[in-house]
Amino acid sequence: MGKFDEIFDDVVVNAKAAAAVVSKKASTVYDTSKHKITAAEIRGEINKKLRDIGKYTYKKEVFGVDTSAEIAQLVADVKELKENLDIINAHIDSVKNQKKCPQCEAKIPRNSIYCNICGAKLEDDEPVTAEKAEAPAAVQTVEEAADAAAEAVTETAE
Repeated sequence: MGKFDEIFDDVVVNAKAAAAVVSKKASTVYDTSKHKITAAEIRGEINKKLRDIGKYTYKKEVFGVDTSAEIAQLVADVKELKENLDIINAHIDSVKNQKKCPQCEAKIPRNSIYCNICGAKLEDDEPVTAEKAEAPAAVQTVEEAADAAAEAVTETAE
């Protein structure tokens, strides 16, 4: 029975290790999905504000109404939303171990030497480790960007 106990213990240890890996992967997928949903909401809000800019521009051109203040406020809102979107997208890329090609802006694996899309040679950058991808400051920045975007979406809905 001693041999069977050893095999059973090995199976239990391997099962626990596999469960830990699956749990971490599920957590990463959940985190990425949550941020993708937030990014989609921000993109929707940006599109709405861009349509509003178009409406105000039309009023200004056709009816001669001064809508400069409204347009300026909407432009500032769009700029802030885009900054938040960039932060969230950067976090998603770091979790997925990806980076953007500086030439064509395609998302490619972080360890690539050449872009898979345009063939541009990429500069060496410091590899992102799991610890860096989950750094508390980066997570806090992403959460702040997501909160700011959620507030902007709520304000617009009201």
